[in-house]
Amino acid sequence: MAPCDHTLMLPLAPCAGLHVLCSRDLVPLPEGIAGLFAFLLVELAIVGIVFGLLGAWLEKRNVAARITGMSASIRAADGGSGVPVRLPVTGNDPISEFAREINQAFDELERSRRELEESRDRYHHLFESGNDFLLVCAVGEAGTPYRILDTNALACRSLGYTREELLTAAPQSVIRLGGDFARDDRHLHSADLIPREGERIPVEATVHRIRLEGTPAILIIARDVTERRRLEKELMDHRYHLEELVTQRTSELWTANESLKREIRERVRVEQERAEAHRQIEKN
Repeated sequence: MAPCDHTLMLPLAPCAGLHVLCSRDLVPLPEGIAGLFAFLLVELAIVGIVFGLLGAWLEKRNVAARITGMSASIRAADGGSGVPVRLPVTGNDPISEFAREINQAFDELERSRRELEESRDRYHHLFESGNDFLLVCAVGEAGTPYRILDTNALACRSLGYTREELLTAAPQSVIRLGGDFARDDRHLHSADLIPREGERIPVEATVHRIRLEGTPAILIIARDVTERRRLEKELMDHRYHLEELVTQRTSELWTANESLKREIRERVRVEQERAEAHRQIEKN
């Protein structure tokens, strides 16, 4: 009998190896080699599983860390603590794509905040830099103001209130506007500001209907006309004085004219009498 060759022959291709392993004609391996081979296969499987689990755990930990960083940045943006640092983008995986979208949203947020700050600065500059009293009042359905929403520093100083005090005061207690508050004709209205102490301040005001943060309101722009009224009164008094002087002078001129007329008539009469006397003398 020919000796049996127990040499392990590896297949040339994986499929061929499967065929050999599955073939009924394979010659069984010795127990020692077969056991060692099985043990190696089990060890390789265990190592593969361990590395797979380790890789999955590391990937999960990496994903969790990235998501945690994103959450912190989003919470910082939502909490108004400034525009957050951009999220890192390290590939084309779904998380990186999501990070790109978040970064784009952060860019839009930063641009919107910058525009809002610029708009607020312009509004504050215009609101505080003018020479007019500004009052923003919430109005009811009938157009009647019932609460002061905003005011400028000039109004606070002139009325003798702090801004906080003025915002709690009734509009009718600080301004009396001639005409209808509900009208939005933007015509000049005569009005009086009522300070905490002292005399009322005459103003000319215009009323503009607006909305402030969704609340129907009116913007009252009032200008102090105290100096103008004083100058107008002085001019009127001066005109009256001139008229009195003209009347007095006219009366004096009329009196002088009448006196002159009487003198002329008297002289004419005297001259006529003298001429008549002269004629009588010549006749005699």
